[in-house]
Amino acid sequence: MVAASTPHAAAAGVKILEQGGNAVDAAAAVCFALMVTDPPMTSLGGRSQTVIALKDGRLIGIDGATEAPAGVTPLEQGAKPRAGYQVAPIPGNPAALALAVGRHGRLPLAKVLEPAIALAEEGFAVTPRIAEIWQSERAKLAANPGAALNYLKPDGSAYQAGEKFRHPRLAKLLRNLASAGPASFYQGETAKSIAGDMAAHQGFLTAADLAGYKAEEGTLVRVRYRDYDVISMGRHGWGNTLGQMLNILAQFSLPGAAATPEQVELIGRTVRQALEDRPQHIGTLRPKAEGLPLELISSLEFGRERAALIRSQLGKPVTAAGALPRADHDTTHLSVMDAEGNAVAMTTSIGPRFGSLAATPELGFIYAHSYNMRSAPTPGARDLTEMTPTIMLRNGRPVLAVGAAGSERIPGAILQVISYVVDRGNTLERAVSAPRIFSVGNKARISENFPPEVAARLKGLGFEIELRDPSIHQHLGIVQAVQYNPSAREFFGTADPVYDGAAAGPARIASR
Repeated sequence: MVAASTPHAAAAGVKILEQGGNAVDAAAAVCFALMVTDPPMTSLGGRSQTVIALKDGRLIGIDGATEAPAGVTPLEQGAKPRAGYQVAPIPGNPAALALAVGRHGRLPLAKVLEPAIALAEEGFAVTPRIAEIWQSERAKLAANPGAALNYLKPDGSAYQAGEKFRHPRLAKLLRNLASAGPASFYQGETAKSIAGDMAAHQGFLTAADLAGYKAEEGTLVRVRYRDYDVISMGRHGWGNTLGQMLNILAQFSLPGAAATPEQVELIGRTVRQALEDRPQHIGTLRPKAEGLPLELISSLEFGRERAALIRSQLGKPVTAAGALPRADHDTTHLSVMDAEGNAVAMTTSIGPRFGSLAATPELGFIYAHSYNMRSAPTPGARDLTEMTPTIMLRNGRPVLAVGAAGSERIPGAILQVISYVVDRGNTLERAVSAPRIFSVGNKARISENFPPEVAARLKGLGFEIELRDPSIHQHLGIVQAVQYNPSAREFFGTADPVYDGAAAGPARIASR
C-alpha cells in the first residue's frame, strides 16, 4: 500500500511494487515522482527524513537534511533576511534516496527512477490544489529566470488544474542520476552548472560543498504507546516532541469514537506543552538559551511529570500567552508498506512553497530554502525541520506508517491520528479526516467541523480561537498514512482530503 500527495506519485510506488521492488524501492520511486508532480513541496534540491522498518526487525533512520555551504557568511547587523540563491543549501535528497535504495532496496536505482522519468518526459495532469498553489506563487516564480523557464508557461502564466505539465530538463537530469548514480549530481557537469549559477547570483553553494555532502544515519526516537512501539526521527526531525506528546497522552484514557470537548482540551494542552518544551523558539527554530535536552523531553518520566501538570490544569483558565506561527509553510509526506512486512515513512521538503524560488535554467529543479541560512547562517550546519516520519509496531510488525506536512502542526497531527486509531478504534480514513486542534500558549486553531461545544469550552477557559476550514491555506497538518491489519491480513491507506493525494496498492494484494 502506498499513500502520497499526488495520485501520480502513488501510482509510481505501486508500479515498483508490482515489478518486485520492496517498500524502500517504492518509497524512493514515490519521492522522485513527487519531485515531478508536486514541485511546490519537494525537489532534487530538497531535504528528507526517512524511517524504515525492515521485515527482519531492523529499524533504520536516514537523515537527508540539507546543509549550509562552508562559505556562508554571517548576516550584517540590521540586514534583511536572505532569499533566493543566498538561502540555497546543499541538497540532501539525491544522496539520501540513493543510500536507501542501495542499502535496503531490491531493485537498481535506475529501475526505481523509471516512473519519475516517464512523468517528466510524457507529462501529467496538474491536480487542483497544486494548481492553486502554483497560481499563488506565479509572480515570485516569474522573478527568477530559471524558475520561470521551467515552471511557468511561455506566456508567463501558471499551469492550471487539468493542464499537462512536462519537464524535459528534469527528465534529463533524472536519466543522468539513473545511469551514473548520485555522483552524477554531486560531481561532474551537474555540479559545475550548479556552482556556476550560484556564483553568478551571489549564492554560497560551491562544487566542493556538493562533492563533500553525505546522507547520514538518522537518530531514531522510540516510545511505547498503549500496546504499540512508536518509532520516529529525532535530531533533525521532531520525533522527540511526538514522543513527549504520546507519553503525556498515555497517562489518560480517551474513550469514545469521537473526541469530547474535555478531550479536545486535553489534546490541545498536550500539544501546547510539548511545543513549549521544545529547545527552539516556535516559528523560528532559533535555539533557546536554556533549552531542554531532546533526550529528556521524550523520556517516559518527563512525560509523566508533564501529564500530572496538565491534569492539574484541566478545566481551569489558561494563563500563558502565545503566538501562533504562520500557517502556510508546508512539506509533503509519503508512506509505504509491502506484503513482506517492510515499511517506510518519509517526509521531504524544500521549505516554504517552491522553496527558494530559484532554479538553474538548464537543470530545472527548484533549490530548497534553508531557514538557517536565511537568518542565522552557520557554515556546515544541517537544517533542523519539524519533519516527523513515524512507524508504529505491534509485536514487532509495522502496523502504521504515518507522517504529515505543516511545519509546527506536524507532530500534533500525527498524535491525533494515532489516538483516533489506537484509542478510539476508528478506521484510518476517519482518523485522518477527523477534526484537529493546534495550540500555542492561549491561542488555539481548531477545525471548524468540531461540534460547537468544543469552541465554547475552550473560549470559556480563556483560549483565543481560530476556526480553520479544511483547505490548503488553513489546514492543521496534511497526513498520508498506510496501515496493516494483522488479523485480517489487509492493507489500508488514505491521503488527507485537504490535498490532492491518493492511496493505492497492487491488485494482487488485498487492500482498501
